[in-house]
Amino acid sequence: MSKENIKSFSGDINAHGVPASHRIAKATGLKWVIMLLPLLFVVVSLIISLLGILKRSFVGTDGFTLDYYVKILTEPLYTTVLLNTLKTAVIVTIACLLLAYPAAYLSVRAKKPIVRRLITGGILIPYWMSMLVRIFAWQIIMQTNGVLNQLLMFFHITDEPIQFLYTTGAVCVSMTHILLPYMFLSLQSNMEGIDENLSTAALVMGARPARGFVDVFLPLSVPGIFADSLMVFVLSLGFYIAPALLDGANNQMMSNLIEQNMNSFNTNLAAAMSFELLVIVFVILGIAFKFVGNIFVPKR
Repeated sequence: MSKENIKSFSGDINAHGVPASHRIAKATGLKWVIMLLPLLFVVVSLIISLLGILKRSFVGTDGFTLDYYVKILTEPLYTTVLLNTLKTAVIVTIACLLLAYPAAYLSVRAKKPIVRRLITGGILIPYWMSMLVRIFAWQIIMQTNGVLNQLLMFFHITDEPIQFLYTTGAVCVSMTHILLPYMFLSLQSNMEGIDENLSTAALVMGARPARGFVDVFLPLSVPGIFADSLMVFVLSLGFYIAPALLDGANNQMMSNLIEQNMNSFNTNLAAAMSFELLVIVFVILGIAFKFVGNIFVPKR
């Protein structure tokens, strides 16, 4: 090593033998800069935008007004679309949970790594494809002369094509397919944190496998179930592409109605509907925290 390299190396170490990188990490000012930059980004991009939406929903041509909220809460069109949005979100959340929970459990408890890889890969491979491609695939499968109707008629289950496309069911199937990996990965992570020795102890004490699962494993996975279900439910509320391509005019969701009002330059009403969805999310979160506790922090 040359003298210049030795001097450079020794210059990176202080008198106590602490590298320069450690001294930089301990600098109080730098820590605040690192913390404040992401916070500033959130404030500018999220909070200010939300305040702008909130202001627009209360301001009309003559100043402050509640007309937009009265309209979306009283007129049948908006209440029907809101109920359809909530119904679709609930159906998709339940479907994702029923499909993802057994798959996550089997992948975590699998004795052979190949089984875990097959289950995880089978669920995640479609996730790597474009969302638009997956939705168009379902559109082709469920159309009048699509694969699904052809199979049903081939096996004589039905004599004529069934109207699958442009229904709430088509939207729920597509959204479940898209959101399933989110539920699966979150549940899988939660289940990996559950000590397998607890289930083994239940078996040693004489409990049957099903009883051990119900009394030991299932209660420990409940916080993950609530947190992941809320995540999928919130994502379902704001879905736009699947309802736009697979749903009919009589089964719209809030995202489609907001888009229509934006295109017609009725931005105040669109802002009121957007904030209505945000309030619904906060109410659901408040209820969850009230009766279940902090669902985002695992209980020890």
